[in-house]
Amino acid sequence: MSNKVLTKDELEQKVDEFFATNTPLAQTKEKTIYAPKTIESLAVFLGVTTKTLSIWEKDAEFGEIIQMAKQRCASSIIDHSLIGTYTPSISMFLLKNNHGYVDKQEVVSDSVQKIEIIRSEIKCN
Repeated sequence: MSNKVLTKDELEQKVDEFFATNTPLAQTKEKTIYAPKTIESLAVFLGVTTKTLSIWEKDAEFGEIIQMAKQRCASSIIDHSLIGTYTPSISMFLLKNNHGYVDKQEVVSDSVQKIEIIRSEIKCN
């Protein structure tokens, strides 16, 4: 499949099938916890590598399908993080490494600092 043997319609259908399929991750007395959707699990489902997905993402025909799938994966990771399936560190790792998220620190200061330069002269006799 890495040589793009799928048509655009077939890829859309496979991606929709991937998101419609729920894989049980854990079972409790109260509920079944399903595996979150990740780029890695999408690649496995499609039978390609994550590198192939990256190549397809740049393709004019497949790009939007893969970008939308990546957004859906990021949304799944965030949702699962909120319900405790993923720890915050795992969520941050996946979002930073696969979805372009970054830590950003903004420093705002209202104080104005005045720097005064004093010139001194040394006289030698």
